[in-house]
Amino acid sequence: MSRALTRLCCFALALLLAGCASQAPVPAPGPQAQLARAPVLEWLQWQASVATMEPAELKAALEGIPDPASAGQRFYYGLLRQQANDYNSWVSARDNFRQLQAEESLTPEQRQLAGILERYNQSRINWFHSREELQQQYRALQEQNRLLEQKIQAITDLESTISTRKEE
Repeated sequence: MSRALTRLCCFALALLLAGCASQAPVPAPGPQAQLARAPVLEWLQWQASVATMEPAELKAALEGIPDPASAGQRFYYGLLRQQANDYNSWVSARDNFRQLQAEESLTPEQRQLAGILERYNQSRINWFHSREELQQQYRALQEQNRLLEQKIQAITDLESTISTRKEE
């Protein structure tokens, strides 16, 4: 029993020491990488601020924004449109992000972020279409149900009339 306990303690100690072994430090990104991340970080900060806007703030921001001229303005406009909760805004946001994704003057990270947001808005558009289609199917089924209920009532009335005639 003590021999097994000793082995277990040695094994646990070996695992502990292996976990404490120092690893090579990860090199810090160079100045080029940090400069490349700066624009996308700014865009992410804009996204965070737009995501917390109240509907009234969002409406006021959309009404006061001029036609976007630069990539940054188009990105911000796309964020505002994305945050609005309607189909046409999602289409506009998707189109803005699609344009940004194709713009060569942006960093790869910015284009990648624009691509992610373009796909996000496209998925919202697809969801909207599928919801509309399901609602149409539901309305059609409700109409079929109403017609079946009318037919059942007509048959019930007919049976009642036939039953009354037989009794007479």
